[in-house]
Amino acid sequence: MHLAAIMNDYYTFLTTFYIPSSALKHPPPGGWPNITAGATKSLNKSPVVIEVMKHLPYIDEAESGEMITNIHYKSDVVDYSTYTEEDFERYDVSYGEDGLKVCIEEMEERKREEEAEEEEEDNEDENNDTNEDEVNNTNEDPEDSEDEDTNSDIENAPHDEGYSSDEEEDYDSDPDDINIKDILLLSMGYESGGRILLLDVHKGIIHEDIVRCNLVSGVWIEDFFDDMKDKLRRLDCVPVRGEFYEGVPEVEDDGPVPETADESLDEHDEEHVKVFKRIYRMFGWPGREYRKDEALEAVEKYRVSAWGY
Repeated sequence: MHLAAIMNDYYTFLTTFYIPSSALKHPPPGGWPNITAGATKSLNKSPVVIEVMKHLPYIDEAESGEMITNIHYKSDVVDYSTYTEEDFERYDVSYGEDGLKVCIEEMEERKREEEAEEEEEDNEDENNDTNEDEVNNTNEDPEDSEDEDTNSDIENAPHDEGYSSDEEEDYDSDPDDINIKDILLLSMGYESGGRILLLDVHKGIIHEDIVRCNLVSGVWIEDFFDDMKDKLRRLDCVPVRGEFYEGVPEVEDDGPVPETADESLDEHDEEHVKVFKRIYRMFGWPGREYRKDEALEAVEKYRVSAWGY
């Protein structure tokens, strides 16, 4: 299954960097036995969503909320492999869809307004054409009128103009293209700025909702996770227990990398983030010689010295 392969590729990449390999769970042959049409009927999802859920890999939730197994900033994978029928009924996994529902409502309202404006313009054009025809009918020569009708028929004959790039479908502007029954909550964001990741299973599009902020425009799933991998390789994003720093500035790797923090710096001083970045590089990230366990141990030692816990 294509979507499952993409998710597995991204999760596996994260286990090479900072997520414990043991946390990644793969479905057995035939898919997760607990995910059935009957057990998930309370979700009111399309059959294809349930089929995808059944074959996705998941990340164990044992350390959720600690940024140890997060796949984005304050973003824990929803591990459906452990859900019972009662869990599907009890846990509100549609919570993450709220932002998307608001977006759909806003787009529908805009569409209604645009249609009303177009209808008003069409009515005005029809009235203008009617008035112009009345004047022309009074003054025109019968022979001229016959010639004009012939030319008009030629001009208005059917013709093929070919494909225009302006006609390309914009999946993010048409509310009819978003069906909540096709949406699967992949990961739940928590606290301000946390990332809620929603997958449109039918179209293969990721919608990213930032808790207490805004809904980000949909992105094709391959592009979304390729972009995330690039940011992590470059350490534009730096994962640390309890944090997931984004937009980290570039640093010089000259000189020794401190093992513990300068006590004169505040807890979340940007200098600490630069040190975290240098530590990962010191242990070989993102090359093949990356020493994951040593890197994470060094990052944690520095973190505790900087944060005090």
